[in-house]
Amino acid sequence: MRLLGVITFTAVAAYAIQLTPTLKWAFVLIAMLPVSLHNRSVLSADGAALSYALVVTALCFNGVQRSGGAWERSIWMTLCALSKQPQLVFVLLELMRLRVTRLHRWWRSLALVIVPSFVLSPLWVWAVSAEIAAWRLLESEIHPREHFDPLWKLAYMWQHPLHFPKAAWTAVTVWGDRLWQELIGILGWQDILLEPWIYVLLSISLVLVCLQKLDLTNGLRSRVAVITGLALFGYVVTVYLIFFITYTPLDVDHVRGVQGRYFVIALPIAAIFLASLANVDLPRRVVGGTAIAASLLSGTASVLTLINAHW
Repeated sequence: MRLLGVITFTAVAAYAIQLTPTLKWAFVLIAMLPVSLHNRSVLSADGAALSYALVVTALCFNGVQRSGGAWERSIWMTLCALSKQPQLVFVLLELMRLRVTRLHRWWRSLALVIVPSFVLSPLWVWAVSAEIAAWRLLESEIHPREHFDPLWKLAYMWQHPLHFPKAAWTAVTVWGDRLWQELIGILGWQDILLEPWIYVLLSISLVLVCLQKLDLTNGLRSRVAVITGLALFGYVVTVYLIFFITYTPLDVDHVRGVQGRYFVIALPIAAIFLASLANVDLPRRVVGGTAIAASLLSGTASVLTLINAHW
């Protein structure tokens, strides 16, 4: 099953790299980060979630200048939303393709892409995982039962609108010291760290591979920047919101349970956002060489670190 997962989701990531009109090397490096390699090789939804996110981002980005099939985007968007619930925010990327003034002409295509995700994702959670997750929490927690009831918690948030923003801010500023390391890759059960210099080199490489000019007019580039910025911010907020509603008691001052590995899924959007803002074009050899070197570093460091930790 692990081998099948590696082969399948690596092929899906390769399909996304083929689809995206630019930033191909950025997609390569994101797919080859230690956390990405690890997630594809274990029995987890995270490997599938990143691969689907790469395809959805590439399809919507490709559609900025080229028309594409709504059915294909609908299928991949639905798979993306089913793999991880915060990825419902990715439906915003569909707006990269469409001008707001022309939405009335494209509403059927837009509905075909968006509606299945909004209908099937909540049904999937309710049918498959909601009851099990609630049972696990109630078995292990001493806090009141209603603290983990989504409907009760939403009603509480309506009456106390500042509780969640404060808890999220505390989680980022006080408890978020390992978030970036976890996004690059802390392997095993979040207990096997890479060497510090590896995190530094991979972080610099991630920025460098995003420094490419997009073949877009200024107007289109501005629209892409706005939509990807909103999607990126929305994804981060949604991750914290879900963990606040379902996993955080009211007497805890921060949102519990958020790990940096959840945000690797948003890196393709972040790459497009950074490229659309910077509008700087590094030589292709520099970008390609950086992506290849960083990918080799990721793979080698992951294997050696896991070998040293277990043997």
